[in-house]
Amino acid sequence: MNGVNAVVFAVIGAGMELLPRVFPSWFPPNGADQSSARALWLGVMGFIQIGLGAGHIVRMHVVPFTMRVVSAVPAGDRDPLALPNPRAASGR
Repeated sequence: MNGVNAVVFAVIGAGMELLPRVFPSWFPPNGADQSSARALWLGVMGFIQIGLGAGHIVRMHVVPFTMRVVSAVPAGDRDPLALPNPRAASGR
């Protein structure tokens, strides 16, 4: 999957999420709690598709960009976790 496919995947998922809200007459309530199994299925699958598409975009584009930005920030004069005198900590 590339970036364009991930965006299209997320857009299709968003369409699946919006379809029952835009056209409620296509999804008549037929459950005991007046819910529509079709609308619930589209809502769940739309959520999953949006998550997969957005997850791919974050993993392949946002994380590497963030790593490049963080690695470009210069460190201080010395490592903040380094001991000032390693011989003093050895106990010899």
